[in-house]
Amino acid sequence: MTPGTIILLLAFLALVSTTAILTRGYVADNDQYLDYVKPLLGGAVVLLSSALLHLTYQFVRTDYSNAYVWHNTADYLGLLYRLTGVYAGNEGSILLWATIVSFVALAAVLFRGIDSRGGKLVQALTVGIVTYFTGMLLLRSPFAPVGNEFPNAPAGYVPTSGQGLNPLLVDPYMAIHPPVMFASYALLTMPFAIGAAHFISLLRGNGGLFSTWIGSVTRWLRLSWLFLTAAVALGGLWSYTVLGWGGIWAWDPVETAILIPWLFLTATLHAVTRYRPNGDYQILAPAMTATTFALAVYTTSVVRSGVFRSIHSFASGGIGVSLLVLMGITVVLGVIIPFGYWLFQDGDERQRDGEWITRSNLLHGAVLLLGLLTFVSLWGLTFPVLRDAITSIEVSVEPRYYNLWSFPFVIATMLLLGFYMDFDVEDRRRSLVGLGVFTAGTVVAAFVAPSDAWRLASTSPSGSFFYTIIGSVSALAVLPPVAYVCLSMLKRASVRIPAAAGRHAKLKETGITTIHIGVALLVLSLPLMYLLGGQASVMATGIGSGAVDSSKKPIAGTDYSIRVLGYSSSEFPRNPAVESYALSPRNIISRGESLNGTVQTVYGTVTNVRQGQRATVVQIDNSSVWVGLPNANESSVSVQQGQRIVAKGRLMWDFVPSADAMVLSRPSMMGSVQSPPESVVPTRVKAKGVSMAVYRGGNEVTSGVAGQRRYVQQGGMQVRDVIIDRGLISDTYVIVGVSDGTASVTVKRIPMMTVMRLAILMLLVGMSLVLLYDPAHGVRSNVRTRGSENAASTDTEPSD
Repeated sequence: MTPGTIILLLAFLALVSTTAILTRGYVADNDQYLDYVKPLLGGAVVLLSSALLHLTYQFVRTDYSNAYVWHNTADYLGLLYRLTGVYAGNEGSILLWATIVSFVALAAVLFRGIDSRGGKLVQALTVGIVTYFTGMLLLRSPFAPVGNEFPNAPAGYVPTSGQGLNPLLVDPYMAIHPPVMFASYALLTMPFAIGAAHFISLLRGNGGLFSTWIGSVTRWLRLSWLFLTAAVALGGLWSYTVLGWGGIWAWDPVETAILIPWLFLTATLHAVTRYRPNGDYQILAPAMTATTFALAVYTTSVVRSGVFRSIHSFASGGIGVSLLVLMGITVVLGVIIPFGYWLFQDGDERQRDGEWITRSNLLHGAVLLLGLLTFVSLWGLTFPVLRDAITSIEVSVEPRYYNLWSFPFVIATMLLLGFYMDFDVEDRRRSLVGLGVFTAGTVVAAFVAPSDAWRLASTSPSGSFFYTIIGSVSALAVLPPVAYVCLSMLKRASVRIPAAAGRHAKLKETGITTIHIGVALLVLSLPLMYLLGGQASVMATGIGSGAVDSSKKPIAGTDYSIRVLGYSSSEFPRNPAVESYALSPRNIISRGESLNGTVQTVYGTVTNVRQGQRATVVQIDNSSVWVGLPNANESSVSVQQGQRIVAKGRLMWDFVPSADAMVLSRPSMMGSVQSPPESVVPTRVKAKGVSMAVYRGGNEVTSGVAGQRRYVQQGGMQVRDVIIDRGLISDTYVIVGVSDGTASVTVKRIPMMTVMRLAILMLLVGMSLVLLYDPAHGVRSNVRTRGSENAASTDTEPSD
């Protein structure tokens, strides 16, 4: 058992003990043994952190005695991407997730305590999640020895090089995206535990506990939404720069998967805002709170279980089964139990006041629409799996499904949002008039298409009625709802911000305004980015032969033209130092018999040469390491004493009596250190690039090198090198494919990217303001005690 696995085992024992004490305390309703909870949980946090740091250290040192390290990194990677390798696979990702959740659990215990019976149950569920994660890591440890990968290798064998990181992950966005995403999922653990504990407590006849935890729930949810929004944005920007999609979204299964919890979390935040212990959302708010984490686990299963095929899916394997089991547990606790309680409870939780147009009903509509949007993505992701499982027929859901089914719900949500904000500051008649005007404008705009490019999708006579109707709608239909939301938000802000009592309340109102205008801009930018974007291609021949035409070439159908300036084909690393890929005799002796039978590259100075009838043997550095070379056609190999050589071959330990190690090489695999043969020097990347300038209307827009890189040691995987000129109105995006001396150059014009970036920034800034300065549940507010949270349950701001 490795030191890392021992650390995990100790953490698991501490967590099991903590969970058992908390569970006993809840069931028996007493405080016996509770004094052990904080030291045990604190110890588990230290142990899990130590395990994560130990694994990180092994990646930094490229300790290939660890199989997980050997799988996910290599010496040639820089420090940033060695750190990225920690969570490139399932085991490291779960360790990262478990460590963050352990901090969340400890923070909750320290700040909220475990004095109440409900508190014991909440913490038992939270710590139970950490315990389950740690148990998963014991079944599939990130510290498993590399010998498991080479069962026939000698004892103690350690590879001299790693397999390297997935090339798609060698990007700064991917160094940040996973930790941010797992942080958001970890923060959802507490709301899940509170929601599930609420219904367990109700079923046991102990009364609900959601109202006493509403402040904590709100803060955890908002913080998670902030991180999840950043994670979605980072993932989209990575797709834009690495995958050569020419956009940030393509409804890839993993992209869709992360959108699902984001949409549902957004709906949950609105439901929690209107939660009343004996009124609105008394069942739905805690149920949605618990369900969001189950969706996050489902999302992770999509990425990690290997069930779904995606270009983003970087890990699969046995740990995916454990994730599916966890998904089942969270679905029972977060979905089935709340649904069962709702099914069998008496009475109607909604308190009607006789009016249909009320703030409460409007918020009901918003939650419903966001729920339907979530279902569109959820069904599109799940249907292919169900179809395959039932009929063994593989199908895929195209982006057309998501676009067309989501569009009506998005438009309806925007109109409802605009009406809600207008209704917040206007009387019923005036706000209804506003809704009617903008709804009519939306309907009219749906029939106004300046060109076919404005239609949502091409239609065919054999297409379904729904697709034909929605597909023929003009994208101009999005403009009136977006304008409605922006105008209503600004009108509402002009009234509510000055009227808000105190600086914190004003900042919260500013944050709410910023978030919703950001959503409106995001809705505006996404469809127009794709519908109004244009692209065209041109071929450049003679690439690589030196006969390339460097004159300016117009791209038909556009106002773009290009000029090819040059072509480059290169391999990396270039002239690497021999020490970076070959072993010295001292290295070989230190590794000893564990290298027996493996193929190695060795270098050093020739100190002795013995010519035999069938072979020449060469001593290196006056050591017990020799290189054996067969004499071809009975002609001895030419090698001189004092020559510095590098040779590659199979290393045999104790092969001859007079040497510890003999490297059985061939003349073609040996050469001087100054000029080693190509077969000896490792090639990791073969890059082809076209240097060019891009013109628009005669003016140079951008220039650079575009092409592709092929990673030889990663199965020939290719990564695009694109040229992106970020403009205020539109981005110019250049993709080049090079093959057989011909370059296919595609130039795309992508509008609205600046608007999209601004929208993302507004979402993050707006939620930060609300999270920090909400007078009722803000992090910087003074309402952190349970007593104040009880009060807050009845004075929650109704307008969020």
